[in-house]
Amino acid sequence: MNAPTVTVLVPAYNAAPYLRESIESILAQDFRDFELLVVDDGSTDETPAVLASVDDPRLRVVRQDNTGLVGALNRGLDEARGEFVARMDADDPMPAGRLSAQIRAMRADPDLIVCGTDYELFGALTGRVRMPVSDAACRQRMLLASPHCGASVMIRASALDRTGLRFRTEFAHAEDYRMWTELSEHGRLGNLPMVGYLYRIHESQVSALYSVEQRQAHLRIAREHALAVGSRPLSDDALEALLWLPRPEGPRPVAAARAFAAVAGPAVSAVLRKPGLETLRFTGRKVVEAVARA
Repeated sequence: MNAPTVTVLVPAYNAAPYLRESIESILAQDFRDFELLVVDDGSTDETPAVLASVDDPRLRVVRQDNTGLVGALNRGLDEARGEFVARMDADDPMPAGRLSAQIRAMRADPDLIVCGTDYELFGALTGRVRMPVSDAACRQRMLLASPHCGASVMIRASALDRTGLRFRTEFAHAEDYRMWTELSEHGRLGNLPMVGYLYRIHESQVSALYSVEQRQAHLRIAREHALAVGSRPLSDDALEALLWLPRPEGPRPVAAARAFAAVAGPAVSAVLRKPGLETLRFTGRKVVEAVARA
């Protein structure tokens, strides 16, 4: 059998409630030369039954004992046969046209090794999140946060093979952010200005269950990456205030003023440290969000 152009990699653990919707959205893509590789990471619910009910030769299931998300992702990277690896999560849908758009972008730029997209929230929260488009903008964003929505990306498999890079367990729950910092040493990053991922917000997702661990890993990655590229890192307190400021107490005008005062300083520090349109755009949005939450 010829190798497919794309491996769509989906790690799944007890994903039965949403898995079929995710699979159907992938199989319905207009670009069809792909394998859908689902790594069932020791599910104990109806996930195996859902997978068994799918009648499509493009679906390939690998089952293993539970190792956690990082282990499932790395097993998938080891098993992938495609020239490109497209990530998806088992509880979210893929909008129409994503794979074909990413393939066109990757074919047009041989130095592009990671291509993500914007994403749209649905469920408990709604709204479109726009990601940095150019390589330069991605590198500005990466000093503060991940430049990609992890489950929206397409990765050039040859870059993974050449470098031997895999997701790292010591950065679990922010493992994708670390991967992009490491891959950025070997090629260009970018995002397409289209919604290529629908992100379901619910209480059982990783960011909700492991928020403390995720933040600690994020702060470490941002600090180590800044030092690696010769930039002065923001302090952990400043970056935490910028990204995760809790809602201030008090009457709304007072709370809004407190939120602005708490976030404005770190935002200015970030812009002065690494001037650029993306840094200004990202930090400005964080200030507006903080005031709006208050």
